[in-house]
Amino acid sequence: MQLNQSVRLKQKQSMVMTPRLQQAIRMLQMSNIDLAAYLEDQALENPFLDLADQKNEAAETRTEKASDQEALDKALENGTGLKDDPGAAGDYDNRLESGESDAVWRAELTQSSSGSDWDMIAMNIADRRGSLYAHVQDQVALILLDSRDRILAQPLIEALLPSGWLGREIKDIADEHGCRVEELERVLGQLQTMEPSGLFARNLSECLTLQAADQNLLTPMLETFLAHLPLLASGELRTLQRKCACSPEDLQNMLRLIRSFNPKPGEEFMFGDDIINTPDLITYKGKEGWVVELNHSTLPAITINEKYAEELAKKKAAREAEEFTQNALSSARWLKRALEQRNATTLTISAEIVRRQQDFLENGIDALKPLLLRDVASAIGMHESTVSRVTTGLMITTPRGSFSLKAFFSTALANNDEDDDDMASTASVRNMISKLVAAEDPRRPLSDELIAEKVSGQGIKLARRTVAKYRQMLKIPSSAERRRRAKLNQLTR
Repeated sequence: MQLNQSVRLKQKQSMVMTPRLQQAIRMLQMSNIDLAAYLEDQALENPFLDLADQKNEAAETRTEKASDQEALDKALENGTGLKDDPGAAGDYDNRLESGESDAVWRAELTQSSSGSDWDMIAMNIADRRGSLYAHVQDQVALILLDSRDRILAQPLIEALLPSGWLGREIKDIADEHGCRVEELERVLGQLQTMEPSGLFARNLSECLTLQAADQNLLTPMLETFLAHLPLLASGELRTLQRKCACSPEDLQNMLRLIRSFNPKPGEEFMFGDDIINTPDLITYKGKEGWVVELNHSTLPAITINEKYAEELAKKKAAREAEEFTQNALSSARWLKRALEQRNATTLTISAEIVRRQQDFLENGIDALKPLLLRDVASAIGMHESTVSRVTTGLMITTPRGSFSLKAFFSTALANNDEDDDDMASTASVRNMISKLVAAEDPRRPLSDELIAEKVSGQGIKLARRTVAKYRQMLKIPSSAERRRRAKLNQLTR
């Protein structure tokens, strides 16, 4: 077998994901807040890159640093820096570090601040309750005096759910920690006396029973009622009334009472600031039609420090420094072009979405038209993946509220006339179903088949199983469950 070496030239096309292309794609998917944070990081690494809203602040900071350095140099030259008096008036930082008593500092600060100022500061401090775990630990020291009981209480505290219920079986905890079930149940009984009442309950019945006992409302009739809550859940009111040996009025009063209790007492310790997404786009109706704008309050503009680049070019520097300067300047210019391209792409896609959904903006969700990613992509001459990336994380504020751009996309349902212009979106159909359920007679709720007939009567083909699927998406219970809830609501009136 003879082997020969040869050199061949082959030409082919392929897409290469360069680092800059990957960076541009990531910028398309960023919201304004994320993009602003990303640009700030880039500005810290690139000396030629400035953010427009921070330019003046940066210039002032550089001026202050230069003047401070100049003053320090003069102080070291003439020796005045060695005579710095930490007790000088107004020099609070040095005074605290000099070992001098802070009584004078507190007195001066108190004199300079009026009572109303302190009241305002106190009002601005968030008044938040601690976590459920910290709240329970604080009460354990007061309730359990025996050290062994405190040790046994720890696995029970660890099994506590955010709702305030005990998340594990007593037997499992006892087997895991090598103690007796009786001991744990005794400690659990003491823990259940904590405030708020209902903590460490093992089920809903026990939670409500603890709260009724805490308010001295636990009668034998109510205790029987709480022990048979499954009958209430299944709507067997006559059976429950017979178990409790009570009248319909008594049953109604007990139902009204337990509805005043908190089934999840631990949730009052669950606090957190609601994260409100700042809109990335703003749309409003102008004189000549709908207008779409970027939210510039959350999106800084990039400026290139060309003067600094010219000054460096005039100076002779090492080869490594020149290469760094050229690369940094090139990167800054490219980032500015990428940001402009990202903003232009975002506005183009958003404007097309708003153009197609004008009826929704003017008339509400019933007028939401079916819209697919490929419809927008073909209209603006972009790839479908680009439209998907841009619309994934961006929010737009409209006269009807703030929505994700993805919310404007919805598939279509066929109509009886087979006219593409009149096809209804799935979102509008779901809204029709919710309206029909809201307007129904609670004593005679609409079945899925009847809802399908009513919607189909408006020219939209809708099957019963589709109604059931949309009803589950809307978290609307079945007609039988709605009828049972109507009976319970009737009792509490």
